[in-house]
Amino acid sequence: MIVRVRTRDGTERVEIPSAASTVGELKDAIERELKVPRDDQILSTSPDVLTSKDPSAFLDMSDDGDALESVGVKQNGAIVHARYTVCREPTKTIAATHNDARGLTGGKMTVDQMIAAQTRIERQEAPHCVSVSFDANAANVFQSYVNYTLGFKQVRFGWLYGTRDDENKVRVEAIYEPEQEGTEDDVEVLENTQEDHNAECLASSMGLTRVGCIISTPKDERDFTLSAKEVARIARLQSKYGQHFATAVMMTFEDEDDNWQVSFEAFQLSDLAIKIYDRGWFTGKCAVDENGEDLKGVSKLTNEVMVERKDVFDVDNDFFLVTVPILDHEGPLSSTFPVENRLHPIQTVDDLREALQKDKPYGDRLRDFHLLLFLAKHIDINELVAISGAAHEGEEIPEGYRLMIDCLAGLA
Repeated sequence: MIVRVRTRDGTERVEIPSAASTVGELKDAIERELKVPRDDQILSTSPDVLTSKDPSAFLDMSDDGDALESVGVKQNGAIVHARYTVCREPTKTIAATHNDARGLTGGKMTVDQMIAAQTRIERQEAPHCVSVSFDANAANVFQSYVNYTLGFKQVRFGWLYGTRDDENKVRVEAIYEPEQEGTEDDVEVLENTQEDHNAECLASSMGLTRVGCIISTPKDERDFTLSAKEVARIARLQSKYGQHFATAVMMTFEDEDDNWQVSFEAFQLSDLAIKIYDRGWFTGKCAVDENGEDLKGVSKLTNEVMVERKDVFDVDNDFFLVTVPILDHEGPLSSTFPVENRLHPIQTVDDLREALQKDKPYGDRLRDFHLLLFLAKHIDINELVAISGAAHEGEEIPEGYRLMIDCLAGLA
């Protein structure tokens, strides 16, 4: 017969012959299996013994000769509460061992901890980011490069800079493409570079912040939305930049006429997905089916979670995704200057000269995020921030700065 012994250290189990066994025999079993000295044990069927200031007042199991069934311990799995003073490490039980595999450590647990340990995967209906509106030209410049220059044969990544209003609606005004190495199915992005720092400074001077990212997907006939690797990347970034960080995904698909079309979709991961990431449960690897084939749209986790009343290690990524509506607008920035870190075309002084010869106010000629990033390679970033801020506010660019830029372009 199994008796569950509940203590301040948790609930453990001891085994006795039957309900006819005595209280003394139970104490012997507790000493033998749980390493609590017999003389240090105060047993009771009442849970109050664990918190009472006078545990010796609980006498229902004080007579070692009483049969357990006579004091109410009659069934297999019955609970007895044990008070003791000795410091000890709780014994590993079968349940505790199973819980270790699920991320629990045993010992005392609050109700909240117990609920958190049993992670139930459910869909989240509403995103924290209400909508994402793209500057149409900025989005088109990104998709044209991926579609026509790369032919979707390399994954491409970009940081989104824009604004977020009080209703958590995002407007993307610029897409910065950092240094990166793309392959057919993945991309490695260099982070915390000098150019990243310059991009942050310039964006800030124009009232913009990093509000999300954009990534293209491989040109494949996928029957899923995002792969396990893609979801793990988004989880890392959303965890780092906060719950309003949004990810735009550029996809290509075959329509009913067998023509390849390009689409933009925006997502956030659910709050639960981010909690799972923060616990370190995402592996970034996909699950496999019974035949050993990759299930690219299914993430393999390190710990079990509950999906539709089943304990599983593999979760369909659609459970994690929350769709964000996409809009478009015409923003204040130009997107005609060649984009940084591309194979073709590369940025040159000739491009700068051409931009500065346009028939519009000097500040407007500089109102291009990619042009400003190019200038940051040649002009001190602190000076360039002042120039960028003036251009953004529609103010006159000081003569000294104009001369410096014109000299760089070969116009002075």
